[in-house]
Amino acid sequence: MPVEKKSSVEEVLKREKLAKEFEKEKRVSEQKAIEQAAAKLSAQSPETVEPAKTSKFITNIDIVFSQAKTDLRFYFLNDGTYAEDFKRMFQENESLFKRYGITSQKYLEYIRESFDRYKKIHDMMPLDPMKPKHFKYVEDSISELVRMFNQRFGK
Repeated sequence: MPVEKKSSVEEVLKREKLAKEFEKEKRVSEQKAIEQAAAKLSAQSPETVEPAKTSKFITNIDIVFSQAKTDLRFYFLNDGTYAEDFKRMFQENESLFKRYGITSQKYLEYIRESFDRYKKIHDMMPLDPMKPKHFKYVEDSISELVRMFNQRFGK
């Protein structure tokens, strides 16, 4: 009597179905992040919005920062105006970052790593909030990164 082999077709179909559901859920979460960023931009008063930036114009950095605010690794962005200041620094140097392949996500990771270095140097607790002195350290670190890019690769 021949032994029947189990077919893996069912497992493959189940995996494909789960992969499709995951992609759909990912698109939905990205759409929510875009909507949150749009709501935040539209909540600003008309005097503070620059003419070049309308509430319908959402950049990649806005999306990345809105997603990061819900991520525990970037808890320090929820305090004060640090997120806006880091966003402004990215926009000031965006052409340089783009030229060297630094995406907004990599930029955000660099900010987190820089702040973690500061906390490690000063023996701070893991979830200590960012303060102006800490922001200055991270800001100097980003400025040093930009300076090193210009020095290393020239303008």
